[in-house]
Amino acid sequence: MGLPRPGFGSTLLILGLILALMPTKVAAFGAGNIPSIAQVEGHNWRHGDIEDMLKTIAFLHGKKWTTLLVQRTYFGNWLRDYSQAVDVGSLKSVNAETIRILVWVLSFLANGYATEEFEVTAERLGVYRPEEHIDNPLGYADNQDAREFDRRLRGPVMPEETQIDPHTGMKNYIANDRGKWATSTGYLKFSFERCIHFGRLYTSGSHGRGNEDDLCEALRCLGQALHCMEDFSAHSNYCELALRELGYHNVFTHCGSATEINLHGRRVFPLVTGTFGGVDFLHSVLGEANDHFTQSEVDQLDIALKNVENSSGPSSGGGGTRGLGSSLFGGGGSGASDFISLVASLPGVGGGMASEARDLKRMAQEQESRNVQSGAYSGTRSNANIVPGMSADFDPVKVSKQVYPILAFRDKIVKSINRGISKIPGLESLLEKIGETLTAFVLGLLAPFIRPIIAAVTKALKEGSSGVISASAHSQLEPWTNPHCSDPTHSMLSKDHFTNVLNPCAGRVATAILQYVVPRILYAWENPGVPVQEVINDVSRAFHHPAARDERVEIHRTMFDTVRQWANEHPRRHDLDRILGSESVRNGKNHVQSGQKGGSHSHSHGGGIFDGGFLEQLGHGRPKGSLWDQCTTRDMEAMGASSSGRPGSSGRPTSNYSERPGSGYGGPPPSHYQSGAGYPGHQNPIPQGEAASYYTESDQAPGPSHRPPHNPPYPAGPGYGPGYGPSHGHAHGYQNQGYGGPPPPQQGGYPPYGHQQQQWGGGYGNPPYPY
Repeated sequence: MGLPRPGFGSTLLILGLILALMPTKVAAFGAGNIPSIAQVEGHNWRHGDIEDMLKTIAFLHGKKWTTLLVQRTYFGNWLRDYSQAVDVGSLKSVNAETIRILVWVLSFLANGYATEEFEVTAERLGVYRPEEHIDNPLGYADNQDAREFDRRLRGPVMPEETQIDPHTGMKNYIANDRGKWATSTGYLKFSFERCIHFGRLYTSGSHGRGNEDDLCEALRCLGQALHCMEDFSAHSNYCELALRELGYHNVFTHCGSATEINLHGRRVFPLVTGTFGGVDFLHSVLGEANDHFTQSEVDQLDIALKNVENSSGPSSGGGGTRGLGSSLFGGGGSGASDFISLVASLPGVGGGMASEARDLKRMAQEQESRNVQSGAYSGTRSNANIVPGMSADFDPVKVSKQVYPILAFRDKIVKSINRGISKIPGLESLLEKIGETLTAFVLGLLAPFIRPIIAAVTKALKEGSSGVISASAHSQLEPWTNPHCSDPTHSMLSKDHFTNVLNPCAGRVATAILQYVVPRILYAWENPGVPVQEVINDVSRAFHHPAARDERVEIHRTMFDTVRQWANEHPRRHDLDRILGSESVRNGKNHVQSGQKGGSHSHSHGGGIFDGGFLEQLGHGRPKGSLWDQCTTRDMEAMGASSSGRPGSSGRPTSNYSERPGSGYGGPPPSHYQSGAGYPGHQNPIPQGEAASYYTESDQAPGPSHRPPHNPPYPAGPGYGPGYGPSHGHAHGYQNQGYGGPPPPQQGGYPPYGHQQQQWGGGYGNPPYPY
């Protein structure tokens, strides 16, 4: 992992303190994925782990998913988690653009890139919308109109939204598109329409197929849709209801005893999700005002930046600054000047990059001087948005313009190395040294701009979080105290924690959904004649009550069989009725310490179950192998550590230069990918830019022996039952010209954010929605 580690004796002491004083939560279905820890890897799940499963299925034309393709998809997924930072609690004291800047830097550490297709723009980040996570909106914003703070937020909750749909047995906000409220299936429709639109432009666009920008946007939209679909098993009681269908009749469904409904002639509990869905994110990323033990992710970002500033090396060239760009690992004399001299040695591009690095260093030093003169780190100013040295009222747009070239510089270096420099013989040692110092140098440049923002707004952000978390805590036990309650809290119901007995079950169900959905979406990319609505209707069938499943529907059957297999393989399968029973869940006995076969945790602050020991390695959104691994997130100054030396270092960090896997393609393309009934005149795209590497000679399609055992889901002729219709030889009336018709208009089910216009001009190919 490349993280600094204390000695064995210190480790025991730290672990003891953690267990006694610092229970830290891990949200397993939060952003990120699990590091290679034997106790949990392969058994517990986060969004990043599920996205990694993309490599087991085929990409376009039967090719492989590269690591970069998965990263672009996961970026869309990650954004949906971090959009929860832009909500009423935070917006009461901090403007949205300021929050976006913090999320942007967190994204840089989590995703490895921060510009171009990985830039966290206001449009891409959006705001918290309950339907994106299948959250129960009951009680949202204390029934205020949240649009007063940001017009993109949702309005007051209507009573009908949280009622049960008698046709599906699910809450109306999940999949009942017949009302005037936002639904999660409506959000899927919105996201998949946009995804398919840009995917078709990439594969079949009449005005330039193979465009890299179209591919990136299609993948981002795919990622945000998958986030919602993955949340179905994690945020609902689907797993509990399926277990009851399998004969575990005492499994608690998180609904009151008097909430059973008549569903197709049977008495069953409804399918529901939890209220206060953002509590896990708020606790983990923003923190709580009264929690003085747990480090939030923003706290850890500040510490990482602080350690860079305070780690002065002999050749840092700081000239009175705070060790700009010296080792992020606690010192070691590898300062900014050393880094610049290393970059200058890169063949062909080194001179220009070194010059750019000097300019950025000078800009950061000037800002640091202004910060010191103005007391930027005191955090005591009355206006939380004022950052000294920039403007009297703090213009976050100006800060964005100052931060962007720093992040663009880092991305430029990495991409230059990936695209060719790494292949030049004899540069291995140089590239390794650059890899060791690049992240430290960039964070050193960012620190003078970002740390004052954190100092100014962190108290307000934590106070906003505390209000939501406290409200959740007051409602946690209502399903036990109110027999008519069908609105459990997210912290009690969700499987978003490694310790939850049902986390592996929910993760496996989510993976099954992904393996069903993604090939169908990609098929729609490649076949513009397939009606988009048929594709969306097909994949949306994943949202269903297990008691209303149709054995003729593949996704219903697969999801239910996944729960059955998990139960059959569970070492305590004969005791699941008790472990997941009402009293056991109420007392937290459905949570087990990693690596243990017993034990439990108590609930705290309504923020969910707290699992000690993994926060500093994971955080809420730390993908395995991310730049977080290179950061010291312990306050070295507070611990009395010297700025020279690297306490407890376990070795040099990885360079994080590898974008593409050498192997790992484990799944076949569906047979219809080989010779589907295509659009007349359709040709394989001529890839450009990064896309050219997706179609190298080494990317061989799997052989016939790897074909899936089931029949292809998209027959090319009539008489196929519930499958997709045949391709009609044209796309939206644009015959023999390639895909190029306008995207479908905004329809019901997912109301647009604010009052965006329904029409757009300026030539075909503009985004179909502003989000």
